[in-house]
Amino acid sequence: MRNALILASVLGVFGYTQPGYTQSYPQQYPLILSDYKLAEFILLNAHGGTVMDDRSAKQIIKIDKKGLHRNGDDNDDSLAVPPCATNVSEELHRLDVPGMSAVIVKNGRVACTAVAGMANIEKNRPVEPDTVFAWASVSKTVTAAAIMKLVENGAFKLDDDINAYLPFPVRIPACPEKPITFLHLLTHTSSIVESEYEGVYADLYVKGDSPVALGDFLKDYLVPSGTYYDGENNFKRTCPGTVSSYSNVGVGLLGYLVEVVAGTPFELYTRDHIFAPLGMNEAAWKLSGLNVEHVAMPYSGDQSSGFKPLGHLGFPTFPDGLLRTSAPQLARFLLMFMQFGELDGTRVLSQESVTKMRRVYFPNLDDSQGLIWFYDSFGPRKRVIGHDGSDPGTNSMMYFDPEDGAGVLLVANGSWERDRAEALVEKLFKEADQY
Repeated sequence: MRNALILASVLGVFGYTQPGYTQSYPQQYPLILSDYKLAEFILLNAHGGTVMDDRSAKQIIKIDKKGLHRNGDDNDDSLAVPPCATNVSEELHRLDVPGMSAVIVKNGRVACTAVAGMANIEKNRPVEPDTVFAWASVSKTVTAAAIMKLVENGAFKLDDDINAYLPFPVRIPACPEKPITFLHLLTHTSSIVESEYEGVYADLYVKGDSPVALGDFLKDYLVPSGTYYDGENNFKRTCPGTVSSYSNVGVGLLGYLVEVVAGTPFELYTRDHIFAPLGMNEAAWKLSGLNVEHVAMPYSGDQSSGFKPLGHLGFPTFPDGLLRTSAPQLARFLLMFMQFGELDGTRVLSQESVTKMRRVYFPNLDDSQGLIWFYDSFGPRKRVIGHDGSDPGTNSMMYFDPEDGAGVLLVANGSWERDRAEALVEKLFKEADQY
């Protein structure tokens, strides 16, 4: 997540049955207290990167880079792809994470992959190119693509009032006469906010898939009669379109709008319209859609004190941060976006949609923010576009430079310090110059 300190480490659930898509959750469902203490979590910067004190790690995990693949098909770019020259095994000590996976893309293809460390320490399972990771807020870029796919199909316009499509009304209490539009949600200017430091958003993290339905949570959070409604803390005291404030709940609402407008669960819509056309055969929003043994275990802690498995997490607004897939498979999504909506002869988005997603709509509020995607810099590359993410036990980055068609994906199953991860991304971008 971007702009947050996750205090809800891991919440357990006693004996619930995973609800179906239309099933409501009970207002009182049993949760246990956090398994981990505040000190193990990290303050994040404005784009989801971590800021932590230096540590003197006493133990270095060293795993040779793998060229292995278990369950690939013709569309999996981890097959027959050379290892990157950058030695990411040496980066494990510096980033202080259990395992990581990286991909460099260039000239419309995956140029190389790099892996190091352990996907699951307890089971002695190393990271491989096809290891599935949780991508946290990088997931939001896929949610934006789903919205734009519906825009292309004429389902709605970016400037439409979302209340014309929702089964319940949503208004900002301080500015009820001003509608919230799809554009506001996509640019984090909706004035819908949440506190990730404490409160309901943080409290609803659980182990496993969340038992709380997406629409039920949003109604409870955004509608005055809802269990979690708070007119002061769930919203900014400003009109939509007048302030930039990063909103996870706002992106969760985008995912729910996809469900309502398309008439199908969000996870199925993205599977059919994004993942399947791109050949992303191992990408899912919920653990129930994956072989969990193939997913990297998230960890807290560090090498000196020992990494602690957190378990696989879930929360109600899964479209804002629960995409799980491998780095080479997500690279196919990035390549599609880099090439204005098309990959290997398959068009997923129109050129017009991608162009709109790269545009900055409110430069007076945030001159780096497009439609979910935002602009950043790495060393000499001053205008790369992408997203990053952070959640308990996972950190991720996905960026590309539109000037030369170089892109980098990096993900770890632990918490890194942002500046050190940026330095590694800069190294990978420098290697991209060779391809």
